Amino acid sequence: MVSRSKSKKNQKPFSGLLGGFVVIIAFVAAMGIALEEMAAGEGEYRRTVWDRMTGKPAVPVGRAQVSVQLAVEICRQRVVGQLGRELLQANFDQRSSRYNTELQVHTVFLDLTLDGRERDDIYARCDVSAVNRLILEYRLQNYGNMFWG
Repeated sequence: MVSRSKSKKNQKPFSGLLGGFVVIIAFVAAMGIALEEMAAGEGEYRRTVWDRMTGKPAVPVGRAQVSVQLAVEICRQRVVGQLGRELLQANFDQRSSRYNTELQVHTVFLDLTLDGRERDDIYARCDVSAVNRLILEYRLQNYGNMFWG
């Protein structure tokens, strides 16, 4: 019986080390993903490690068939769908919006006016595929809190 208690004492430190090691690995992985997400940048669409892990589809490949006007309307419909009657106006921000010829993605910015909101810097950003009309990424800035909505 004495030998059993000694073997149990020896196992506890190993299981504690293993648990600590797993926590450290998880922390390092989470930090790596967070840093990679931050490196993706504000102004351009690209697939990140998190996108791959969560199964977010890659940018479609093919012939670009979507005009900027259609991309703006697709983005506007998404905003209307989310905000509904709260949305009073959505204006296309031509200076900030752009087209990435390599990825065939329209990045559309809409300046929003919302009912009952005093802030005038609320806007939406949509990355719309020029190949298949899908919104690859959608964000609302300054709506609700300091984080993307």
